[in-house]
Amino acid sequence: MATHVLWQADVADFDAWLKVFREDKPMRKAAGIVDLHVWRDPDQADHAVALFAVADLDKARAFFDSEELAMHHERGGVAHIQVKLLTPV
Repeated sequence: MATHVLWQADVADFDAWLKVFREDKPMRKAAGIVDLHVWRDPDQADHAVALFAVADLDKARAFFDSEELAMHHERGGVAHIQVKLLTPV
């Protein structure tokens, strides 16, 4: 069974962030991360939430901790990031 990652962050501009997020899909795919869902909080318009499936937990952790991703977050106006790893029981 796949491990899942729940990612949440405040973004400066949701639409600008979503554009960068979509452009970064090949980078996530190369890290073995599959996009499942993306949500916008209806009560906080500039809060983004995404759910991913990952096959290799160590590879996913390395991706989420990478400097390259940090630069993309900066480009997308991302702040207050929370990443939660979820494993099936």
